[in-house]
Amino acid sequence: MSQIAEENITLKLVKPERCRVLYQIIKRGTPIGELALDQIAWRSGEAELKITIYEERHHSQGYGTTAILALLEEAFFRMNLRRIYLRVHASNTIAMRCYKKVGFKKEGRLERRTGGDTREIIYLMGLSKQEFLANGEGEPQAV
Repeated sequence: MSQIAEENITLKLVKPERCRVLYQIIKRGTPIGELALDQIAWRSGEAELKITIYEERHHSQGYGTTAILALLEEAFFRMNLRRIYLRVHASNTIAMRCYKKVGFKKEGRLERRTGGDTREIIYLMGLSKQEFLANGEGEPQAV
């Protein structure tokens, strides 16, 4: 699908590839971010979600949540994927709140030394199609 319209944003397909789809998040004709399914593994039915909202003034406005929910519907019901996962820095509390709101759960933790005594914590989060349906977020549709 080249465009997904939601109540306050539109997702415009920018670059479809075999193992990656990239959408622009558009609000009233202006791009405010990007959303992608990357590393699509068609046999296992998995992909990695990546999102960027460009400017802080668009953070915590619900645009990311709306965009992710629309993309999850696309991923699970049109692309027939079974699981979406992502990586997020533990310090990114805005993103963590958004991901939890749409149903992602922590599945693992990576810890990396960034120099001296400083450590960076990254969480691996995932969401299956069944969990998405159980949360009442998605509607089964004909594929």
